[in-house]
This record gives sequence, structure tokens and C-alpha cells, in this order.
Amino acid sequence: MDPIRLRFEVMRELYQSQRDRREQIRGSVATPVSALAFTVFNLSTLATQLNVESWAYPVNFIITLLFFLSVVLLLSGAAFIIGLERGVIYVDPPDLRELVEVEKRLREQGNNDNEAIADQMQDMLSGSYDVAYRWYFAANEQAARDRTQGLHLILFSLGLIVVAFALLPFQQ
Repeated sequence: MDPIRLRFEVMRELYQSQRDRREQIRGSVATPVSALAFTVFNLSTLATQLNVESWAYPVNFIITLLFFLSVVLLLSGAAFIIGLERGVIYVDPPDLRELVEVEKRLREQGNNDNEAIADQMQDMLSGSYDVAYRWYFAANEQAARDRTQGLHLILFSLGLIVVAFALLPFQQ
């Protein structure tokens, strides 16, 4: 395999792998969203059990504090999940219309050797795949971090709710 073809194949495979990874990350958002819904349900249940009027009692204060901390963590986690979806990029290499235009320009420059034109177009496509791959890679890394961070915040919020529920029998 000649170097031009090899470079093209490698860059196309890298581009395709990052494009597939983007879809995997987007598909895996279901777990944080489910945890988010479960946490909201538990927060609403806890809200019905809160006795906010009795601030003087330490257990009541702790339960209320845990409730509000859970809300803040939940909203922060939700912001990461929403940001993940907003950060998805769509970059594609040139389409057929653009390839035909490039071929036309190469021929207008006096180059009529089909093999040379094919090599130049393959080099251009390799460069396009490289640019798209780099953009996808950076965006996918950020999306994966946002998904993980959002899930951790939501789970931490849920953990605080569990502690608050454990303290409910001691509230006055």
C-alpha cells in the first residue's frame, strides 16, 4: 500500500472511531438522566417529610441542610449533563459536491493526470479526516468528563438524601 493510501485509511479509521465514540457517549447519558429522575423523586418525598419550622433542633437543621445541599448538587449535575448535549459537534469531511469542485479546480490548473489528481484528492481527504478527528477527539474527551462529573454529582446528591432519610426518625 502506498503512503498516500495508508495515510488516508488511517485517518478515515481514526475519524470514524471518534464519530462512533460520540454516539456511544450520547447513548450513555441515559444512566445519569435516570439517576437524575430518581433523585428528583426522592427529593420530593423528602420535602414532604421536612419540618423546616423547627430550626432550633440540630437534627432538623442537619436534615434541611442536607436537603438544600442535595438540590445544589443535583442542579450542578444536571448542568453538566445538559452541557454535554450542547457540546456535541458535527464535523464531516467534504461531501461529493465539494470533491467534484476540487477535481474541477485541479483540472483547471492544467493537471489532467487522473492518478495525480486522485493522489491530491486523497491527500486533501486525509487532511479533512485529520481535522475532523481532532475536533471529535477533543469534544468527546470533554463530553466523557462532563458525563462522569454530572453522574458523580447526582449520585452524591442521592447519597445525601439517603443520610437525610436516615435522620428523619430523629427529627422533632
